Amino acid sequence: MSTMAMATVSVAAPVRATAGSKAAKPAFMGRAAAGSKASLSDAFCAMSLATPARKQANRGLSICAAATTSVNQVGFVTPPSTGAAAWDAIVEVGGSQQFVTEGRYYECHSLKGVEPGSKIAFERVLATKAGDAPTFGEPYVPGARVEATVLENFKDKKLIVFKYRRKKHYKRKNGHRQPMTRFLVTKVVKP
Repeated sequence: MSTMAMATVSVAAPVRATAGSKAAKPAFMGRAAAGSKASLSDAFCAMSLATPARKQANRGLSICAAATTSVNQVGFVTPPSTGAAAWDAIVEVGGSQQFVTEGRYYECHSLKGVEPGSKIAFERVLATKAGDAPTFGEPYVPGARVEATVLENFKDKKLIVFKYRRKKHYKRKNGHRQPMTRFLVTKVVKP
């Protein structure tokens, strides 16, 4: 699960006493102390982020990091990113673009006329990466190519296509299984 550091700040604010008050109450986060007209700057006068940690402990300031799961804007817990963290090339294949790495297999829409076990080469390479420096093409990188081996042709999971018109007695239900190709990237040729 993805974790996000959350900072918790607790401040012991200075006690502000007035001449006629019996018990002084501390100022807290912009609220005025009892019987005084304290401003927001007075509430934060005890806290200074420029001071070393040992002095902050003496002044009552503690900052602790708590690990929590990351929650997106809608409120669902998001899994850790499985995006293109480590990639060797971006290839246009089967009508879409894919981040590919040597030694991994990928799936794309069916490639016409390829049999399992055959060698294929993708010439439409949009970008390559050597170390940390990517090379982007305009639109393709000249001299770059990705070599792969076809592992299998298969059908994807069934999708239900349901057409419906209200108040017209029209309903149609069809299933669709997209033909797919799974290939193993064997070599990325960089210019």
